[in-house]
Amino acid sequence: MLKAVIASIAAGAATLLLSVGAAAGADVQHMNLNSPEQCFTYTKGGTYTYTYCVSSTGEMNSVLTPSGNFSGEVNAAFSSSLSQNGTLLGASNTEIQAHVLFTVNATGYITVIKEDGMHLTDTFTYNGVTCIYATDFHITDFDLATFTGHIQYYDSTYSCV
Repeated sequence: MLKAVIASIAAGAATLLLSVGAAAGADVQHMNLNSPEQCFTYTKGGTYTYTYCVSSTGEMNSVLTPSGNFSGEVNAAFSSSLSQNGTLLGASNTEIQAHVLFTVNATGYITVIKEDGMHLTDTFTYNGVTCIYATDFHITDFDLATFTGHIQYYDSTYSCV
């Protein structure tokens, strides 16, 4: 579940960073999120060797218009696994689809999120137990100063089998 939260925060942060870097014109910024599997190994006390592997697929697109309207979307999947001395301890697969629309004011600040939505599913297994965390939400006219707006829907589930 922690990975799911981190993935959603990272997607939001990447979207915001793209908005800052977008040119004043309406050029579409494209970010390729495809990364082959990379593994990192750590040995503790000469007895235990841990290997953590990660990979990702997907893309992110954003555009900032001259009027200050920003639109961004991400469609990606992230996978990871952890093993100890060659034995798989756990694995996780996260899928995220998200979009956001907001306006940047003259001073460069976001004041109101016009629309934001996300669908995220994280399936992970640890010690033979598989759990699924899923969240879906859609909001409009969310004012960052007053924390008011409209929530069309919000659904979050967590279950293990």
